[in-house]
Amino acid sequence: MYKYILSTFLFCLISLLSLNAQTKDVEIVEVKAKKKTTFYAINHTDTDKEVFFKIDGKGFRKSSYRPVIKKVPAQKKVALTTLIPLKNTTPEYTYFYSFDDKLQELNLETTVKSWKDLDHLIDKGETIIFTKDECAKCEKLIGMLKANRIQHKAFNISKNERYKKFFWNTISKMKRQDVLISSIPIAIVKGELHEGLNLISFIEMLKE
Repeated sequence: MYKYILSTFLFCLISLLSLNAQTKDVEIVEVKAKKKTTFYAINHTDTDKEVFFKIDGKGFRKSSYRPVIKKVPAQKKVALTTLIPLKNTTPEYTYFYSFDDKLQELNLETTVKSWKDLDHLIDKGETIIFTKDECAKCEKLIGMLKANRIQHKAFNISKNERYKKFFWNTISKMKRQDVLISSIPIAIVKGELHEGLNLISFIEMLKE
């Protein structure tokens, strides 16, 4: 009797797991080789999907952490990114992803002739993120914003002198001379400055 009950339970469990696997629209799989790990998106639906994928980790080449958006045709598998570990390190990573029929481009690099042209973004109540190079927290924040489909405009002050002037002008207007570049990432939301961000709490605030 006990064996019968156990067998029935196992059969139901396997059936349930199989059903869940079949109903998962987009699946992420990892293929590990000796010196690399490649991530693939598998589209189990009959509709083309766009997949956003972001790695958060350490001990890999810097290019591994760049977020990607790739089209995955119906019933197809597409390579997303490859992790290549650095020598003499102990690599660690986590990842997150989202998908839809059409992912909107959320991180808009605005083409401007002068930093003054960017001031109207503050007045419009845009969500503005100031980032910089070599900033893991900045990369994680941008990835979380994209994964949660939160509209924003990001400005890397390390790569564009106009963006740096826009940053300092914004800080000056808000009379916050105590704010330093080391405080980045910094956000402006509806004209209010946010620094020292707790990323999870910040994302939840924006989702409300």
